[in-house]
Amino acid sequence: MKRLLFISNWLYLFSLSLWVAGMFLLGILVEIMVRINLKDQKLVASTIMNKIMDVFNINIIYTCITIMVLAEVVKFLAAKYSSVGYEPQVVTKRRYTREVFLAIMIVLAIYVGSVLRPEMHAMDKLKKANPADQKLQIQFDRYHSQLTWLYTINMVLGLSLFYIHGKEMTRFSVQRTESR
Repeated sequence: MKRLLFISNWLYLFSLSLWVAGMFLLGILVEIMVRINLKDQKLVASTIMNKIMDVFNINIIYTCITIMVLAEVVKFLAAKYSSVGYEPQVVTKRRYTREVFLAIMIVLAIYVGSVLRPEMHAMDKLKKANPADQKLQIQFDRYHSQLTWLYTINMVLGLSLFYIHGKEMTRFSVQRTESR
């Protein structure tokens, strides 16, 4: 059971790392590099960014969500039914802060992947078909701004989860050394 908890903790942190680092990488590095290197080829840049964002928002983030939820279920079941004596560490003022942060991140990620992303693709197609229509560009920019804010919220929540997890690990290691 201890090995299963260790593996689920490791997978949780790995998935969270992939998710948060991917948002930083895409939002800062990839988008800037594509815009700078392909500024004369806007259609190519748009196609590349759409494909990268599709893979990240659907394949990678949804896989990370699945792994993180499974890790949380393993921890819950271990706390409830295990004879090992596992007790989850509570290091925040509110008991379920970590779970609430993760739930908000999941809801935002599903909204981005299932609602906002298809709307942005449809708007991008219309914008490419009618490049002179400024209303389409304004609407696309609004979608992009919304995406940026949602990514920012998820990044802050993800970093908060790292902080909470770090506090849990520190408290766990302090308790282990005190019990020896």
